[in-house]
Amino acid sequence: TLQAQDQTAVQKEIEQARQVIESYVGTRQKIAKEESEWASYQELTERRISLYNDEVTDLEAIIKEAEEQTTSAEREIAGIRSDIQVLRSATQVVTDSLPALEQKVRELYGYFPAPLKDKVTPIVQKLGAKNMPTSDRMALIIGVLNEVDKFNTDFTHITDEIRIGNETKLVDVLYLGVAVAYYADKEGKIGGMLVPAEKEWQMVEKDELAPAVHQAILYYTNEIKPAMMVDLPIEIKNLKIGN
Repeated sequence: TLQAQDQTAVQKEIEQARQVIESYVGTRQKIAKEESEWASYQELTERRISLYNDEVTDLEAIIKEAEEQTTSAEREIAGIRSDIQVLRSATQVVTDSLPALEQKVRELYGYFPAPLKDKVTPIVQKLGAKNMPTSDRMALIIGVLNEVDKFNTDFTHITDEIRIGNETKLVDVLYLGVAVAYYADKEGKIGGMLVPAEKEWQMVEKDELAPAVHQAILYYTNEIKPAMMVDLPIEIKNLKIGN
């Protein structure tokens, strides 16, 4: 009986020892598993931290670049605003001077020869138009002056009618820019000069010039070749235009 009791006690102790060992082993396995999972999690976390750091670095670079671009853009905007202000000031100067310039062109227009007047009359009629932008008003003035410049650097030949006494005669007229014009009929008997004057150029009858003027016009129109020099008189006057 004692021996049986001893064996039972031994078996019980063995069983308890086995349970303790199994519990210990299970605990160690759990610890090992937790350590493994923690190591994996730590590695993943470190990788994420590294990625986040890289993203932060990239974002900081983008922010810095954006700030630099913003600063550059602000400088450009400031420069543009300054240019706009300068242009506005210049435009105002031009706007303030336009009425006087337009009036001056109108005064000059009165002294233009007939062919030049025919060209620029539509432009002159628009001078000082209300609600017209400054640039367009200035363009009209420049347009008139350009036509004057072209006319003044060339000869202009036209056929026109003039009154001599009670008769109307058809004559050829040759303008030397805006300085003077010469006229003669086809027969070379009636001739003279046209000199600048207000409203309409003044006719100066000089029939003695008719042959030379007629010859000059024939040279100009290539009806006689080769061309030769023709002596014609010219008068230089100082004209006071406007105020």
